[in-house]
Amino acid sequence: MVSVKGKKVLVMIIYMVVLGIAPFSFIWIEHGGMTLEWALGTVAFLLLTVASMVFFLARVLEKHGYSKKDIKRLHVILEEHWEEPWEWGYLKYDVQRYIAYHIVFWGFLSTALLELRDVSLVIVGFIGVIFVLVTFYPILATMIVWFLCLPLYLLKNEKAKGMFEFVGRSSLVSTFGILGVWAASSYFTTRNYPEQVLNMFRGVVSNAGGLLVLSALNALFGVLGIYFPRRFDRKIVTMVLLTLAIFALLVVWDILTQTRVLRL
Repeated sequence: MVSVKGKKVLVMIIYMVVLGIAPFSFIWIEHGGMTLEWALGTVAFLLLTVASMVFFLARVLEKHGYSKKDIKRLHVILEEHWEEPWEWGYLKYDVQRYIAYHIVFWGFLSTALLELRDVSLVIVGFIGVIFVLVTFYPILATMIVWFLCLPLYLLKNEKAKGMFEFVGRSSLVSTFGILGVWAASSYFTTRNYPEQVLNMFRGVVSNAGGLLVLSALNALFGVLGIYFPRRFDRKIVTMVLLTLAIFALLVVWDILTQTRVLRL
């Protein structure tokens, strides 16, 4: 017989499947129904997604002290950890998080295939989505600056240094990433792809300049937030950081008011 906790795991899986039926059905009807090519492509994507999910779940188990072979009894392990808090760092949370990520990923690929009707275009479209996320990361970093870094610094919280390091490093990587994505997107805009695919790359190209400046400002903010407090008076550091944060906010405003973001 299946234990109570085992039933909870089963209900969790069924719930996630049922939850996806309504939006999936709507998209299916909206885009003209199922074709054999779409069905085969979706199954292929499903197999790849399952393989990826098994790989990452095995790594999660290894991280929590199990072996990769224990993936075969994942349902039993979940029962043992079922009473854990649903928080970052706990096995139950990590397992559910990776399962959810892969379901969303598979749903995105299947929907894109339904829309574009071509596996190669789906791959190009997926690349476009990644490019958009890389290019627009500086806006997220600016939000982190205003809602986390500055408040923590002004409150003299010890976590401020870690946030400065995160913003500085991630924005530095983002700055170089935008340069590469900008160049690649410029190439993709010259290809003969459908408008919905080309619009993503055009959006990257049209916004990359302003977002590159924004990323550089965020990187400078993070670096100065790490090193200036050791060498300068707190008031001077506060003024410098606030000035950079305000400049970053003005750049975001400039991007939004010129509606370049909407060209996606």
